Amino acid sequence: MLNPHRIARSLVLMLALSGIATEATAQAGPLSTDLGRATLEDLLKIQITSASRKEQRADDTPSAVSVITQDEIRRSGMRTLPELFRLVPGVQVAQINSSTWAVSIRGLNDQFSNKLLVLIDGRSVYKRNSSGVFWDLEDVVLDDIDRIEVVRGPGGAVWGANAVNGVINVVTKSAKDTPGALVRVGGGTFDGTGVTARYGGSFGNAAYRVYSQWTGRRDTTLANLAPADDAWNVLTNGLRADWSRGGDDVTVDGSVRTGDGRGLWKTLEGPTSAVRRTDGTSSFRNGSVLGRWIHRRENGSALQVQSFAMFSHRLDKLTEDENIYDVDLQYHTKIGARHDIVTGGGYREVDNTTSQTFSFSLTPATSETAVTHVFTQDEIALGTRVRLTLGAKLEHDAIAGWGLQPTARMMWDPSPRHHVWAAASRALRTPSRLDLSARANVAAIAARPLPILIGVLGNPDYQTEELLDAEAGYRIDLGSRVSVDVATFRGHYTGLTTNEPQAPVIEATPGPPHLLIATRFENHLQADTAGVEIATHVAPAPNWRVDASYSGFRFTPHRDATSRDQAAATFDGNAPAHQWQLRSSVSLGPRTEVDAGLFRTGAQRSLGVPAYTRADARVEVKLTGHLSAVAAARNLFDPAHAEFVALAVASTQVPRSADIQLVWRF
Repeated sequence: MLNPHRIARSLVLMLALSGIATEATAQAGPLSTDLGRATLEDLLKIQITSASRKEQRADDTPSAVSVITQDEIRRSGMRTLPELFRLVPGVQVAQINSSTWAVSIRGLNDQFSNKLLVLIDGRSVYKRNSSGVFWDLEDVVLDDIDRIEVVRGPGGAVWGANAVNGVINVVTKSAKDTPGALVRVGGGTFDGTGVTARYGGSFGNAAYRVYSQWTGRRDTTLANLAPADDAWNVLTNGLRADWSRGGDDVTVDGSVRTGDGRGLWKTLEGPTSAVRRTDGTSSFRNGSVLGRWIHRRENGSALQVQSFAMFSHRLDKLTEDENIYDVDLQYHTKIGARHDIVTGGGYREVDNTTSQTFSFSLTPATSETAVTHVFTQDEIALGTRVRLTLGAKLEHDAIAGWGLQPTARMMWDPSPRHHVWAAASRALRTPSRLDLSARANVAAIAARPLPILIGVLGNPDYQTEELLDAEAGYRIDLGSRVSVDVATFRGHYTGLTTNEPQAPVIEATPGPPHLLIATRFENHLQADTAGVEIATHVAPAPNWRVDASYSGFRFTPHRDATSRDQAAATFDGNAPAHQWQLRSSVSLGPRTEVDAGLFRTGAQRSLGVPAYTRADARVEVKLTGHLSAVAAARNLFDPAHAEFVALAVASTQVPRSADIQLVWRF
C-alpha cells in the first residue's frame, strides 16, 4: 500500500529527472518539427466545435472545456481511447477488465455510464439499448486523432438527451493531413501484439487515407495475481476521403471492425442453480459509414449536413443486432453585429434485437425507436467584452416523449488574458430499454417449500431523469509559460434510479415453481453534487512542459420518503472525492523525448474500491529520419490493482505493464 512519503519521493524524483534533462539539453537548440510541441499560448487558441457546434477558441468558451492534442496523445504512452480521458480533470476512468471500461464525467460512473455522450467526428457512439458505450468497439487509430474535445457539464442544449454530465468528441484528422505511409508495430506484457498500417494520398482537390489496425490485449489478473483469462483482440479496416473546392467541403468515412475475446461471466442457469463465474467467449462485428457536406458562403454563414449509418452484431452473454440511421443538419450565421446564431435539427432511428436467456432478457426482444430534434443557440454581444448565449434543444423521443433542454451562458473577458464565465442549464437522461423492460435473475436460494429466485425488474413507467446545473469558471493565460483553468459546479438531480422491493410472487415457469423476490427500477432518488476542477500548465523551459490538475467531487443523495432502497442512502455516485495528476514532458534535443505521469484516484466507497496511485513513463527515440522506437511502462507502483466493480461482468485487476513499439513514417 502506498504511503504519502513514497508518493512525495516519486514526485520529487520525476521533476528532478525532468529538470536534469532540461539543464542537460538547454543548448540543444530548437526541436524538430516531428518532436516539437506548440506553446501553451497556441494550445489555448485551438479552435473547438463541441461546446456550441461552431468553431471558437477553447479559452474563449463559456464552458468547462479541455482539449487533448495529438501531441499529448502520443506522449501519454496510452494505447486505448478510454485511457486517454484520464488526462482530463473531472473525468472518471476505471478499467474493469481487459476489454471493459467505466468512463464518466462528474460522477455516476458505471460500465455503461448513462449521462455521458461520446462522439467520434460528431457521430454518437452512445448505445440506447444499454445507455452507454462498448469501448472495445471503438478501436480508433490514435495516430489519426487530431484532438479530443471534452466538455464537462451539461451539453443537452446542443447535443440532446444523455449529454447530461458532459460530452466527449473525438475529432480525427482530415485525409489532407495524413499523406504518405505510417507503420506502427509493437507488443508488451499486457498490451499484446499491435500493428497499424496507414497510407494517404491525393488527387486533384481530394485526399484519401486507407488504414488497417490489429489490436490485442492480454489477460488482466485476479486478486491472487493469476491470469483472468479475458484477453481480446480487434481488427479495424477503414477509408476516409476529403474533397474541397471553393466553399464546399465533403467528407466520406467508413470502417469495419471485427473482434473476439474471452472473459469471466456471472451466470445463473435456473431457479435452483447457483451463480457461477464461467469462462465465456465473445465476438462482434461492426460497420459504419459517415458522409458530411459543409457549404460556406462569402458572408461567413455555413450550412452543414451530416448523415451516418451503422450496423453491429455482438455475441456475448447475449446476442445483439443493432442498426442505426442518423441525419443531422445545422446552419451557422450572423445577424447584424450582435447575434451569432447556430440552428438545426435531425432524426435518428435505432432498430435493436436482443436474445433472451434465463439470466437476462428484454421484453419485447425487438425494439424500434426514433428521435426527432430541433435546436437553436444565439450568442449575443452585449459589448466588446461581454457575451450572452441563450439556447435550447427540443427533442421528441418515441419512448420518453417531449423534452426541452435550455441553457444560458455568460462570457466576460476583462482583458485579453483573463476569461470569466458562468452558466445555468437543464439536461435530461431518457430511459433505456434496460430501464423499461429488463429482467435480470441474479441469484437463487435453495429453500422449502419453494426455491427462491432473486431478480431485478425494469419498469415500463420509468421516467426521464433531470439535472439542473450551475457552473462558473476562470481562465488566466500568462503567455507562453503558464496557464490556469478553474471550473466549479453545483447540480441537483431528480428521478435517479432506486431499486425498490416488490411483493413476492410465485412463478411456475421456468420450472420448478419458485418464489420470486425482486426489486424494480424506480425514480425515487434525488442528489446534490458540487465540485471543483483545476488544471495548470507550466512551461519551465522551451523543451519542458509540466501539467497538473485536481478534481474535487461531492455527491449527496436524498431518497424520497416513499423509497425503501436502503443502499441509495449511502450511494456516493461511484466516483472518488479527490483525483489529481502530475505529468512532465521533456524533449532532449531533436531526437529524444522523456515523459512521466503520476495519477492519484481516491477511494470509491460504494464499490469498495480503495484508493490507488498509477505511475507511467515513456521514452521515444528517433533512430533515423523515418524510424522511431518507443518504450512505455504503466502502473509502475503495484503488481496489479482494482479500479472498479461492475455488476454484469466479473471485475479483475489491472496489471503493471510495459511495451515497445517501432514507428515508421515515410
